Amino acid sequence: MTEAQHTADHCPPSPQAFSLRRVAMAVGAALALGAVTAFGVAPESELALPPVNLVVEPVALALPAAAAEPGPAATLRFHQAEVINRGETLSSLLSRLGAADPELGRFIASNKIARRMLQLQSGRTVTAEIDDIGLVHRLQYRHGSLEAGGRGPMRVTIVRNGDSFLATEEVVAVERQIEMRSADVRSTLFAATDSAGIPEVIASRVADILDGSVDLRRDLRRGASLRVVYEMVREADSLEVSQPGKVLAFELVNGGKRHEAVWFEHEDGRGAYYNFAGQSLTRSFLREPLEFTRITSGFSGARLHPLFRDVRAHTGVDFAAPVGTKVRSVGDGVVESIGFQGGYGRMIVISHHGRVSTVYAHLNGFSDGLVKGARVSQGEVIGTVGMSGWSTGPHLHYEFRIAGRHVDPLQAVLPEGRKLSMADRMRFAPLSQAHQERMAQLESISLARFE
Repeated sequence: MTEAQHTADHCPPSPQAFSLRRVAMAVGAALALGAVTAFGVAPESELALPPVNLVVEPVALALPAAAAEPGPAATLRFHQAEVINRGETLSSLLSRLGAADPELGRFIASNKIARRMLQLQSGRTVTAEIDDIGLVHRLQYRHGSLEAGGRGPMRVTIVRNGDSFLATEEVVAVERQIEMRSADVRSTLFAATDSAGIPEVIASRVADILDGSVDLRRDLRRGASLRVVYEMVREADSLEVSQPGKVLAFELVNGGKRHEAVWFEHEDGRGAYYNFAGQSLTRSFLREPLEFTRITSGFSGARLHPLFRDVRAHTGVDFAAPVGTKVRSVGDGVVESIGFQGGYGRMIVISHHGRVSTVYAHLNGFSDGLVKGARVSQGEVIGTVGMSGWSTGPHLHYEFRIAGRHVDPLQAVLPEGRKLSMADRMRFAPLSQAHQERMAQLESISLARFE
């Protein structure tokens, strides 16, 4: 290697060389940036926007119907259900439902079926369909008793059709549940059933069925046992609680003697109680129209009248009881007359088979839905005790007539109930067996509780 070459390889470059290199690098960078910039700008020049033209046209805006005409327009409907409060009126109920519908009130007051709505009973459920301005489009209410032996509960439905209404009536669907309970008597039957959670109504019906065979006030002994199967019923799809229905079967063991009963419904729809062997337990008539009461004036051919102070015949029996005490029909029959009858006050006359009729007078009120010609069943509540007409205090005046002749109801020989036909016995036998098995089940549960 020559000296000149060695010097060229190892000597640092001169300032002129640095300047030339910087210029070359700057020019290259500028060219590169220029290429990139050209790539980014080219599309804009190719998609140039056309000139903007502004067009203005008048548009007529139509006002909504609600704004064009005075008054609100309904758009929404609401479904509601409310339980009737004690002492509530139709006006206060509709107010709670959010209704503002004077036309409905006028219709209810003038229509025979719709007027059932004026006889509101606490605890019942009312359902309604109401729009957002308060007009009622549908209103439903059940009247009539769910209890055993009744004519069946009915539902009134009021439907709006434009500016008019239509009221209809139909049978109510009922949900039924079966309950079984046992009670051991330590003092009285009612104390035992209350302790066992058996409804008082069921205990009263057991006492009615046993009437004539066991005196529950004097003959019931300590240690007696009761096993009972009964219904609890409620209106389907309502807010109401279940209430006691029929006693389906029971067995009372008292002092080593067994008393039993089974409810059996005949093909014609009427029912009665029989023992497990199929012998009738039901009399055609109950002895008294009240469950718990005392007699203040008996049947007499000559009695000093408490108001007019003269001696005249007393052709019935007076039962003292508080106002509002339930009055029941003593037998199956048809309402012959109902209404206010002078000195009798509010009175019901029921016609029974065999030329028998019964009278219930001085009532405070009638059961809702009860009209002339309506069928009633034995034990059905038909009204409440009052003091209407010529009465010095709250009581029920009760008469028993045979072929129009007054008879002392406490002394009359009451006919026995209906006997089972051969066809009835074919249906009764498996029913009786099923209830006997239930009684055995209740007895085993009761024994297990004490072991």
